[in-house]
Amino acid sequence: MSFQSLYVGTTGMVSHGTRMQNIGNNIANVSTVGYKSTNTHFQTLISDSLASGNSGATSGPSQVGLGVGLGAILTDFRTGAMIGGSDITDLGISGKGFFRVVGPDNNLTNYTRAGNFRFDNSGFLVDPSGSRLQGQEITDGVNGATTDIQLRGDANGQFSVAPSATTEVSFISNIGLEHSKASSTANPMFSMFENWNGAATPPLGSGLYGFQSAIKVYDESGTQQTLNVYFDKADVSNAGSRDYFEFMVTMNPANDARAGITGTSGAGVLMTGVMTFDSTGQMVDLAAFSYGGAGDTKVLSNWTPTSFTANGYPQLSASFADSGDSSTIGINFGLSASAYSAGGASNAGAVGTVAGNLPSMASATRNALTTTAFLGTSAVSFQSQDGYAEGFLVNLDVDKDGILLGKYSNGIQQELYQITLYNFPGEFGLRREGGNHFSETMGSGAAVEGFAGQDNFGGINSNSLEQSNVDIAEQFVKMIITERGFQANSKIITTADEIIKNAIQMKR
Repeated sequence: MSFQSLYVGTTGMVSHGTRMQNIGNNIANVSTVGYKSTNTHFQTLISDSLASGNSGATSGPSQVGLGVGLGAILTDFRTGAMIGGSDITDLGISGKGFFRVVGPDNNLTNYTRAGNFRFDNSGFLVDPSGSRLQGQEITDGVNGATTDIQLRGDANGQFSVAPSATTEVSFISNIGLEHSKASSTANPMFSMFENWNGAATPPLGSGLYGFQSAIKVYDESGTQQTLNVYFDKADVSNAGSRDYFEFMVTMNPANDARAGITGTSGAGVLMTGVMTFDSTGQMVDLAAFSYGGAGDTKVLSNWTPTSFTANGYPQLSASFADSGDSSTIGINFGLSASAYSAGGASNAGAVGTVAGNLPSMASATRNALTTTAFLGTSAVSFQSQDGYAEGFLVNLDVDKDGILLGKYSNGIQQELYQITLYNFPGEFGLRREGGNHFSETMGSGAAVEGFAGQDNFGGINSNSLEQSNVDIAEQFVKMIITERGFQANSKIITTADEIIKNAIQMKR
C-alpha cells in the first residue's frame, strides 16, 4: 500500500493555502495607492513512471502524478483607476512606467507606482517612507543630471527666484500724428532732443511732443525703473512719399548716473533717433543714436549710431543712481537688423536737414508686430519686457510631461525639475520590497530612463493617485475556488488514511 497519496493531498493543501494567502494579501491592499495585485500559478510536480505491459509506443508511458507545486506568483501591472488627490504632488502614472525613489539614509534605489509625494522640512519631495523622488533639475531650459528633487531655500529660508535685469523691451505703437509739435530749423529730425532739458521739471513740456508712453523695467537688483518713450513727427522738407518720426527713450534725469551726464541738460536721454514710414504707414527703416560717453550730452555730434543686440534691436545703456546698477537694453520697435549699411551719417549732428543722411538698417526685417504710422489715434499696441524683481514661491504645478513648475509672487513661472520615469525589459522580474517599492533584479533587467509621454512611457497626472488594481469580485471568486480546492485535497488525505487503516485491519 503506497503512502504517496497522502503526500499528493498535502501538496494540494499547501499550494492552495499559499494561493489563499496571496488572495488575502490582494484584498488587504485593495485601498493601497499604486498597489499591483498578484496571481498565483500552480504547476505539476514530477510524475512517477510505472512498469506496465504497454511500452508507451501507442498510448504513451504509464505515469502517476506526485501532486502540485507553486509555479509562479506573477504581478498584474495593469494601470489602476485614477482618483483625485489632495495636493499637486499627488502624481498618478497613466500607462507604463515607475517613479524612482532613493532612500535618504541607505541610498537604496527603488521604484514605485505610488505617487503620494510631499515636501519634507528640507525641501525634498519624498514618499511616506522618506525616500526621495528623482528628476532632472532644469536650468535655463536645459535638463541636468538625475538627482533628488529639492526646493532650495535662500539664506532666509525662503523659496525665491532671484531678480533678473531687463535686457529687451518691446514697444509697438501706432503713431497717428499729422503735424509736429517740436521744431528745429537746423536739426528738424531731432527737435524733441533739442528741446529736452534734464535740469528742468518737466524736462520736456507737454506741447513739445506728439505722443508719449511709459514702460516699467528692472535693473540687476530687481529695482523697478521707468522708461518713457516720446514720439513726434519730423518736419522734413525733402521727405518725398515718406514720413519721418523722431523718437526718444528716456529715464528720470535725477536718477541718471551715467558718468559725466548727471545734472546736465542732456541727463535722462538714453536713445534718440528717427523712424521712417512709407506711404501706407508701414515702418521701413530706423536710425537710433546713443551718447558716445564723451563731450557735451546736448551736442548731437556726440551721439553715434547704436549697436545691435543678438536679436537685431538697437540697444541703450543706462545707469541708475538709486540702485547703483547699470543695464544694457535692446529696444524692439518692430524692425530688426544686424548692422547699419555703409554711407550713413557717423553721428546725429551730421544728419542735419537731409533725411538721406540717416543711417539705414542693412537688410531690415519687419516683425509681425511693428510700429505703424496710420492716421488717427496714437496708442500703444503691445509692450513687454523680460525683467523681473525678486519673487517668492506661491504655488507649484506639475504638467503632463512631468515638469515641476514654480509660480512666484512676481508673476514668473519657472521650470524647476522634470520627473523621470523608468521601464524594465522584464518588469515581472521586479522584487517587492514593501512600502509600495520594487527593486531591480537580474530578471527585470536594468532600468530604462525616460520622460512622461515619450517612447513607451505613460503620462503623469498631477493631483491624482492611481488606485490599487485589485478587483474585489475576481478575488472573491478565486477565494471560493481556492477554498474548495483546499477542502478537496484534505479529503484526499482523509480518504487515503481510511484506505491505509482498512488495509491494516485486514491482518487482524
